[in-house]
Amino acid sequence: MRPVHGGCRWALATAVVAALVWAGPAAAETTLEVDAGYAGSFVPGQEVPVRVRVAADRLLRGTLEVGIGKPENGIPVAMAVEVPGGSQKEFLLTAQSGFSQSPDVVARLRQGDQLVASGEVTLQAAADTELVGILPGALRGRPVPGLAPLAVDAGSARFAAVGAGELEQAPASLGPLSTLVADVDEIGRLSPAARAGVLRWMDDGGRLLVDAARGQAVPGLPEAWQPGPRGRAPAGLGEVVATDGAVAAGRWSGLVEPSGRSTPSTRFGGGVPVASSLAGDAGLRTPDIGWLVGFLALYVVVVGPVVFFAVRRRGRPELAWVAVPLVAVLFTSGSWAVGRNLRKATELVHATILSSGTGGPMATTYVGVFSRSGETARIGFPAGWSSGPTANFGQAASASVVHRTANGPDARLPLDPGQFGMVYGTGPAPDGAGGLEVDAAVEPGGRITGSVRNATAFRMESVAVFAGSDVTMVGRLSPGEKRTFAMTNIGVPGMGGRGAEFRMWGGMGMGPGDPERVTDLGLWHAALTSRGVNFLSPDSVVAGGWTRDFDPELRVGGRTTRPEGRTLVLGRTSVALPGSGSTPLAARRDIVREPFSNPGRAPVRGAGTVVRFVLPHGADTSNLVLRSPFGSADIWQDGGWQAAGCQGPNCRRALEIPNCPPGVPCPVPPPGFRGPMDGASELTVPAASVRDGVVFVRLPGPASIEHPVAVGMGRAA
Repeated sequence: MRPVHGGCRWALATAVVAALVWAGPAAAETTLEVDAGYAGSFVPGQEVPVRVRVAADRLLRGTLEVGIGKPENGIPVAMAVEVPGGSQKEFLLTAQSGFSQSPDVVARLRQGDQLVASGEVTLQAAADTELVGILPGALRGRPVPGLAPLAVDAGSARFAAVGAGELEQAPASLGPLSTLVADVDEIGRLSPAARAGVLRWMDDGGRLLVDAARGQAVPGLPEAWQPGPRGRAPAGLGEVVATDGAVAAGRWSGLVEPSGRSTPSTRFGGGVPVASSLAGDAGLRTPDIGWLVGFLALYVVVVGPVVFFAVRRRGRPELAWVAVPLVAVLFTSGSWAVGRNLRKATELVHATILSSGTGGPMATTYVGVFSRSGETARIGFPAGWSSGPTANFGQAASASVVHRTANGPDARLPLDPGQFGMVYGTGPAPDGAGGLEVDAAVEPGGRITGSVRNATAFRMESVAVFAGSDVTMVGRLSPGEKRTFAMTNIGVPGMGGRGAEFRMWGGMGMGPGDPERVTDLGLWHAALTSRGVNFLSPDSVVAGGWTRDFDPELRVGGRTTRPEGRTLVLGRTSVALPGSGSTPLAARRDIVREPFSNPGRAPVRGAGTVVRFVLPHGADTSNLVLRSPFGSADIWQDGGWQAAGCQGPNCRRALEIPNCPPGVPCPVPPPGFRGPMDGASELTVPAASVRDGVVFVRLPGPASIEHPVAVGMGRAA
């Protein structure tokens, strides 16, 4: 063998080095692992945290993309990532889920157009399982506990550890959780951003279990949310409960109560989509049918009889070969001009929901985009916000991907010429947004009185107040203005809940969008759906007002803009208990199981709806009655469901609902039937069924605002 000379050695070394250099990071071995949800579970329709662990042998820069389920249900979320060579790094993204019960979560890592690595995992819907997150201080280095029964026979509790990454991205990352478990001082030790996120999650219905003694102050919680001597306190739609050392002792069985976090508000799903009104505001209009019929009739007349008689009169029938195409060109040009006028140039509009709370005001903004020439619109939302699909039932194009940037989510919306699209974002409202401040008290007999104050800098129109089964119009409110209200028909079925907004805002916004009207029923229905079945519970008062003065700050193609539109401002409070007397609105009511409205699953016939009542502190439990639209109910007592006793002169009549097959729940009494809701039929609630001020009731049908159910008391201490 001939020896390799110096020049050859140099050429060989250069070739080897060049091969290594040109291989670059993409040639290095890269692995990707995916973990989504909590304990492999999620709540359909909620945002889901997705954790992706990337290991690379060499420096890697690329784009990480995560998608849940089909694209029309879960828009992919992407972010730029960098992993140092010879290390691994974990990234956390939150992505919106659809209503599939077992979607696939797919993560892809790309460098340019090249796929470097991918991973996949399948989620399972929580169903009747409460997902409970445990903070590190409460876990105390112990393993995560296994499946545990709930406080009542309504499912199980599944536990998962929650780390700093999830807390920093709250409330979006906590979407699947119904309950958080924390040590007594753990909330106070969180960073300001994480604590604000947890408080917003609670304001939206999350329950916090704090391993504190009753009466012990909990650092980091507002004064109104302190559990106090009773050991529990309302926190917006959520709650704070002191566990009195049960967590430290490892007593997990029966510690968690069922919640309504996994019960979506599908009863409002038949409302007007937000896309309809936004499309009209953006300049997308459909010509009147009469105009279309007239246009076609005129074309037929001109191209037929008019052309025929014209060429015949001139004695030159061969001109028809020129006249007919000429008429077609003229009418086509005219229709194009009219259609162009019906569709403006690229237009950007918004519809926003502002809701105030102890955790800080929140904003949800729907952005409608219409493009005449076609483009890929880039709509950016503020930092700290999240974005996802719009659930507009195919009426508008949706974003193809949402990029997470340091300035906030950036949605990419591909639009064909003449196409309308919509994206949305939700997050902390800007400073000074304010809200509607509501005070309300219930009097003996059920009459509610209170006040509404406009705490924003905007002029409010058509402010209405919803309480129980009644609704009243407050009217216009200037910034800082306060007005009182009184409501007397709270016990009349069918007056409130679904349909009450039609009486107050009578068809406004019901068409394809009317830019002259400030109200929009599509936006109202979107607010009810997002806040859940307990938002309009009969123990609370909700105020809603409208304004065009609020314009959210968005980014379009990298530049800042403030599109025009309309805003719904919400305020909510619980009613105060009267000093004495009987009332059906004195107890907090939470629907914690509603199998008749669970997307993606068939109704569970006979499974029943579980309602949780939290009695006011000091209430007399010796004279409790349950008023219900159904003639029967089960009450949780002594470790099992017990049939409630019936009382009242028409009790037998209430139990025998006509035209209801034996053994089949009859959720809606037939027209003209009078019984439970006029006070003639009441079910006895034994004092022994009250545990720490909480009563659980199981009903044979859906208990919603359309079918009120409430606990009344003889007197209060």
